[in-house]
Amino acid sequence: MKTIIVPTDFSSTASNAADYAVHFAQQVKAERIILLHAYEIPVAIDPMMPGIQIPEIDSFRESAENRLLQFRANLISKYVDTGIVFDVLAVYGSILSALEDYAEKNPIELVVMGITGGGALAETLIGSNTVHIAEHSHIPLIIVPAKSSFKPIQKLLFACDFNNAEKYMPVDQIASMQALTGAALMVFNVEAEPDEFEQTFPGTVMGESFAVHTVLQKLNPSYHFSHEENFVNGINQFVDEQQVDLVITVPKEHNFFAQLFSSSHTKKLAFHSHVPILVLSKNN
Repeated sequence: MKTIIVPTDFSSTASNAADYAVHFAQQVKAERIILLHAYEIPVAIDPMMPGIQIPEIDSFRESAENRLLQFRANLISKYVDTGIVFDVLAVYGSILSALEDYAEKNPIELVVMGITGGGALAETLIGSNTVHIAEHSHIPLIIVPAKSSFKPIQKLLFACDFNNAEKYMPVDQIASMQALTGAALMVFNVEAEPDEFEQTFPGTVMGESFAVHTVLQKLNPSYHFSHEENFVNGINQFVDEQQVDLVITVPKEHNFFAQLFSSSHTKKLAFHSHVPILVLSKNN
């Protein structure tokens, strides 16, 4: 891994994510961090309000560029001895479109973004953008909770279900992260108590389990199971008990991910957890 992109809105949440990205870059020996700020011109809804003039557009652009350069200067001063190159990219439009445009010419290896549960208006934007990118982008994304601080990644937790898992698991991406960090891999599954069909035909469940073990065999993971009724609560409990450093998740469908992040239970995992989450796109 050579380059990490860190979108920022200059909030404390985004700054914390940038700090995480620097330490992560040191662990995986990344050489460059691109600080991305995407800005949009506010549109007047009132027809009586005058439109945005060209000088005002230039002013927005200059302000965005100046703030981004100051953000970069602060990081350089803070991490002068790391040898990491900090570049800046100020783009008009949304963060997602900026990432997609950049990816057309430059493969993006990883994006690191912060997220917060809300409350502070200045930090709400970056949080909503983080979820939006996780929903709609295929770019690997580490979500850094607002109160999270970097710990060397020694334990990876792949949270998944075993239903057709062999068809969506991005094994190569998981293997790459394991190789970069040198971390041990744990596979975690919250399984319900077997229903009547599964008790009658246990081969169905055993077949799914065997498929997962076969697909992940080269990664030599350990397997862990829970009967916790709530999937997110089960993950949280296991993360705390095992001192997991990074949770990996692979949403199989975008609407599933949207539902996941709208639930109150998931706020404990994504919005209030101290453990960052790596979102990977499913294997096609």
